[in-house]
Amino acid sequence: MDRELVLLWRGLLLRCPVCGKGKVFRRWFKMYERCPVCHFVYEREEGYFSGALALNLVVSELLLTITVAPVAAMVGLNPSIPLLPVLLLCAPLPIVLPLLFYRHCRTLWMSMDHMWHPVEEDIHNQDVPSDTHFIW
Repeated sequence: MDRELVLLWRGLLLRCPVCGKGKVFRRWFKMYERCPVCHFVYEREEGYFSGALALNLVVSELLLTITVAPVAAMVGLNPSIPLLPVLLLCAPLPIVLPLLFYRHCRTLWMSMDHMWHPVEEDIHNQDVPSDTHFIW
């Protein structure tokens, strides 16, 4: 249980899931290819971060629902509340929330992946030639 919490904490802090010291992002949307400290390659395979996109979608939509549903219920039950200010406040949320959680979802995805597939497995598989394919 402690290992899982450490990995999730590293993901929330935007740090390397292997060593916990290296930064993952160079700029807001630009990741390092590998950890500056332990040299771990972040993207394990092509399409590796598609799970992070799904995680971002779930987190953003959940927060959007938690925020907008009560506001919509309040506005619907109380006609004295003006609709335009509520729309102006809530309309940017579907765009802003995924952008805000982009980095954290990527690092959390890497951390969760390391819970399920620890890095030691990858080190042993590096001796296999790249043209060899496995059928699982």
